[in-house]
Amino acid sequence: MICLFFIFGDQPLRQPWSVTSKFKDIMTISKKKLTILVNLILATVSILISFWTGLLFFVPLLFALGLPLVNIDGPLKKKVGLTFVIVLTTTAIFSMTVLTAISFDFDKYIFPGLLSGFAGALILGINGLLIDNVKLNPKTLLSTFIIAGLSLPVWIFLTEQIFPDSIVKLELVRQFGMFHFWMVLMTLGFSFSIDEKPTGNNS
Repeated sequence: MICLFFIFGDQPLRQPWSVTSKFKDIMTISKKKLTILVNLILATVSILISFWTGLLFFVPLLFALGLPLVNIDGPLKKKVGLTFVIVLTTTAIFSMTVLTAISFDFDKYIFPGLLSGFAGALILGINGLLIDNVKLNPKTLLSTFIIAGLSLPVWIFLTEQIFPDSIVKLELVRQFGMFHFWMVLMTLGFSFSIDEKPTGNNS
């Protein structure tokens, strides 16, 4: 007890730990940080579910939930309606991007980069048109285009030149690693467009 007193002082007596206080701390996290966290979790969960089920559509379906879940304010009916539209359009953009990449194999780096960058900017644009907290301007769109556009070329370079064969040949990495890397970089691009207001502030 004496050791604990010297380590913590009188803080435990003055400010006892409680679920309520910790919940209040969580509620003060900015929407930008929470969006990044939720998107990264959904990106990881989506590829795991797709890998286990063999159904690729879970990747865009779950990843598309990140921005609207955190950033849409208002009544439940509005949230559900806008989220449905965003998920539907994001899945369509994702599917068209994959089909285009498969159908037109022009080169290894430039075309995949332009394609993934355009898709990332388009997904951000859809969210920005429907979500007030997602701010669209040339800077945010260009940032997302560049960052998302780097994902495929960088992933190709990493798997061919950097990563050992033991990692590259893993079924999960071989099938879904590129999609996960794309979603991670898209999330970083999206973060430039999110307001820093706390999650508890719906004004």
